[in-house]
Amino acid sequence: MFLYWSWPYVLVEAGLEQALTWRTGGHIRHAHGVLPDLFFPADRSWLVSALWDDTWTCVGGPAPLIHTLDRDPVANSRQVRPGEDALPAGLTRE
Repeated sequence: MFLYWSWPYVLVEAGLEQALTWRTGGHIRHAHGVLPDLFFPADRSWLVSALWDDTWTCVGGPAPLIHTLDRDPVANSRQVRPGEDALPAGLTRE
């Protein structure tokens, strides 16, 4: 599968316990956890995406989920519409 500027990804179906054991080091986000770059439930009702070289995480899902994140100050989130750049304010692309 190709996502994000045609980078190749391998999608693997796994449970939480399995996914949390795949990364044990060497990943730029290792200090923050070892989650996969892209994960979603089997029903594909939401997804979380964290590119290896970005410092932010993208979440996609139904409006109630997104509104809940927007209201949570810890999440420090903002809504991005389809076609809009997800780059956080104050950051620039290299």
